[in-house]
Amino acid sequence: MKFNWRNQGPKTTVARFLQHQGLSKHMLQRLKYHGQVWVAGQPSRLIDQLPTNAEIKIKLPAENGDPLAAISSQPLMLLYETPDWLVINKPANLASVSGPQTGINTVVSRVRGYLLRQGAENIVPHLVSRLDYATSGVLLVAKHAFAHSRLANSATNLVREKTYLAVVAGAVHTEHGMITLPLGQRPTQAAGIIDLNGKAARTEFWRQTYLPQLDASVLKVKLHTGRRHQIRIHLQAIGHPLLGDALYGGPMDRGIHRQALHAWQLTFTDPFTQQTQTFTAPLPLDLQQLLKSKNNL
Repeated sequence: MKFNWRNQGPKTTVARFLQHQGLSKHMLQRLKYHGQVWVAGQPSRLIDQLPTNAEIKIKLPAENGDPLAAISSQPLMLLYETPDWLVINKPANLASVSGPQTGINTVVSRVRGYLLRQGAENIVPHLVSRLDYATSGVLLVAKHAFAHSRLANSATNLVREKTYLAVVAGAVHTEHGMITLPLGQRPTQAAGIIDLNGKAARTEFWRQTYLPQLDASVLKVKLHTGRRHQIRIHLQAIGHPLLGDALYGGPMDRGIHRQALHAWQLTFTDPFTQQTQTFTAPLPLDLQQLLKSKNNL
């Protein structure tokens, strides 16, 4: 893959300039030994100077994909695609990555299969974030390491907002709230816990409607941090577990048997184009049926 820029700042080294563009130290090492760099059309080294207004081009080496990595022919529900990114609508009951109990059908294996069918080689997709196995919704995937590195090393948060829809037990009387309870994990348990010595976590929510036939409330939820099971733990902690969430005490008799949680919208600034877009994942059928008598979202 080739990329090019023009140095519109003061004179600097090639390496320092490329670090500001989002190349990690690991990627700079791979570029040094396996890639190519040109400054003003001439081969260059990372330690060389990059004058003001000079053009710089790089060719990154291909990624070393695992030849034994699983590839799935199952389809992707695509919401958006560029040469650098995929935005997908993940179905419920699909693991993001492979594990001891997931088998070969995961988000990553489906992305590998999709890109292989598009003629891509050395396929190493990178999930920008993950969703729990039973959570549906919008998911951002980097097609290559540089895209993921550029996002991770940005000075600003380019994944600007993640909004979920949650259906929780009981009537939520607060129109708007912020939950800031710190979270922890017990090594021998799957469920996370509230832990006053744990990691900081912030979950904001807005009440959307009440469903009297289910004795349930629909919430719009915004994550300000990304802890494991954060929404599920925080909503349980205020007495409103998600419908269908057996792990956190959610009721299992309201018409849904997986946590009623959907990653609804994601707002993202593409570091290559600087364009900000919001992507919306339509509700899956099980949540549509759950909300059919209150179809006002």
